[in-house]
Amino acid sequence: MKYEFPSKLKTISFALMGLGLVALIASFIIFKDNTQRVWANLLVNGFFFTGIALAGTFFIAVNIVSESGWYTVIKRIPEALGQYLPFGLTAMLVVILAGVFQIHHVWHWMDPEVAANDEIIQGKSGFLNIPFYMIRTIAYIVIWIAFTVLFRKYSLQDEHLGTFEHYSKLRKYAATFLVLFAVTSSTSAWDWLMSIDVHWFSTLYGWYIFAGIFVSCMATTLILILHLKKNNYLPNVNMSHIHDVAKFMFAFSIFWTYLYFSQFMLIWYANIPEEIVYFMERYDTNYRPLVLLMIFMNFAMPLLILMTRDAKRNLNTLTFMASVIIVGHWFDVFQIVMPGAVAEKWGFGIPEFGILALFVGLFMFVVLNALTKAPVEPQKATFLDESKHHSI
Repeated sequence: MKYEFPSKLKTISFALMGLGLVALIASFIIFKDNTQRVWANLLVNGFFFTGIALAGTFFIAVNIVSESGWYTVIKRIPEALGQYLPFGLTAMLVVILAGVFQIHHVWHWMDPEVAANDEIIQGKSGFLNIPFYMIRTIAYIVIWIAFTVLFRKYSLQDEHLGTFEHYSKLRKYAATFLVLFAVTSSTSAWDWLMSIDVHWFSTLYGWYIFAGIFVSCMATTLILILHLKKNNYLPNVNMSHIHDVAKFMFAFSIFWTYLYFSQFMLIWYANIPEEIVYFMERYDTNYRPLVLLMIFMNFAMPLLILMTRDAKRNLNTLTFMASVIIVGHWFDVFQIVMPGAVAEKWGFGIPEFGILALFVGLFMFVVLNALTKAPVEPQKATFLDESKHHSI
């Protein structure tokens, strides 16, 4: 059975996009003396929702390579998340090109005058130069979208084939994607986020960003499962499927915390000025309340609330915690971007809420519309029977 996009949700998504577009235009007018803040918000939301979509494609590839059967009845959801990638990457490309042409200075190293007087930037010019930067960005876009389209194509062919030979061919593509993802997920994080604070670097950064986008994807996937289950679109999804997704959400909340703390603790202990400046900009300024709230939402709440088996099977608890985790990791991306991009000239106003509304509306429309294009629950697939009888 195909998903019928509820008119109420469609109206909400269009309303959010309309209000967000108006707010975006208004932001450029009202904040004409601080358009950097507007561009920084476009980067925050462009990256955050693109990250969720990319993690959806990654989740599919991991399950294909591992010959995992349990996820088969929910695989249309990460597939639908992946359909947002062209839109999210287009938004990212606009922000990047605006930086290249000096319309904004979110990435300070792109400014020739700044680079000419900065020895650290000059020392990194072998990697951080605009031609190589754009080549990498185009490579990310081509690789991620191409494999997302390929996985979707093979998945829909399963409705007619569903043979192991067909699956074996797909498995080779998925393995190739995972190798490419291992590289591009880290280098894109360095390019798009870490290079904002161009004097600073962390060897754990790629993993840290990956953990954030993956747990956000699992939280989004869980909310969509509960929505579809409530409306009778996933008859074969049981509490074991929901429990497994909740375990991913809990586990990667702890993994994200481990990486954040490891990054922070080593830099704090060494106390090297070139390294501690990153955290001083976040803990010794007016960002501190936001950062502490973000840590509470992304670590303390999942740890205290999702630890038990019963919590991972309580639908109200899961809906609440999935929502908290999504908001918490949006705050995470926000505090990653803003200190280096706008310093103390940040806040929560028209640019923040308006641009967020625009991206939420677009993401909601694209993902839910993608669910209408094929049966929500596969009718034929290699491991479909195993998935239907999944029990833990």
